[in-house]
Amino acid sequence: MEYVNFSTLEFERFVLVLLRVGAILMAAPLFSASVVPKTVKIGLSVGVSLAMLQIVGPGMLLSEIPLHRLAALGVNEILLGVSLGLLARLFIVAVDMAAEVMGFQMGFGIVTAIDPSTRGSVSLLSQFQAVITALMILGTNAHYFIFRAIAESFKRIPLMGFSPTANLWALFIETSKNVFVIALKFAAPTMVVLLLSSVALGIVARTVPQMNIFIVGLSLQIVIGFTVLIFSASMFGILYGQTLADMAAVMMRFTRAF
Repeated sequence: MEYVNFSTLEFERFVLVLLRVGAILMAAPLFSASVVPKTVKIGLSVGVSLAMLQIVGPGMLLSEIPLHRLAALGVNEILLGVSLGLLARLFIVAVDMAAEVMGFQMGFGIVTAIDPSTRGSVSLLSQFQAVITALMILGTNAHYFIFRAIAESFKRIPLMGFSPTANLWALFIETSKNVFVIALKFAAPTMVVLLLSSVALGIVARTVPQMNIFIVGLSLQIVIGFTVLIFSASMFGILYGQTLADMAAVMMRFTRAF
């Protein structure tokens, strides 16, 4: 049977490809943001899936597979896509974590807003950092790494050939550990300077007890925090470059772990 130049076999293969591609894009950073219209997500998933059909091997004859087995294969492709997308998203979570810590140290712990990308309550500094992260991804063309990883996954992991291995779990554990290291690198300058300023304010409070150190300290912490962020902007650019490069390398390692 032919439908829009697709045979039944080709259509079944396209559905499996779409499940993998759609799961990756729905879990990967930037593309998974709720501010991206659903029609754009669906259209992008279909377009990338059609392009991936050119490199997908013939595999087994899907028409010979029972329906329940075909459904299980679809779930397997979704698990692969979600795993790859979440692996990339961990690096962006590290940057968000650093922004949360810096915002708390600056006194923004009680100042929250609704993040349009996650629809969750986050600090103002975290929301600002999320916008900067999105601009850095687009400005450095790091979103192309995701498309490259999608193509590499079909070359390395044949359709219906995904099965979790010990190397995959080790990769997730290693990446989860690196999340805290990356977050510490981003937050370290602000945390160190604010810690020293808190010690200095404590000494002033003991020396001049008449001073309302709470009112003075709150404003001073905000000013110091933003000053450090401004002077650390060039360092953040280097850290973003390293983080996004590591994200691309880990996604490639994921596709080669089978």
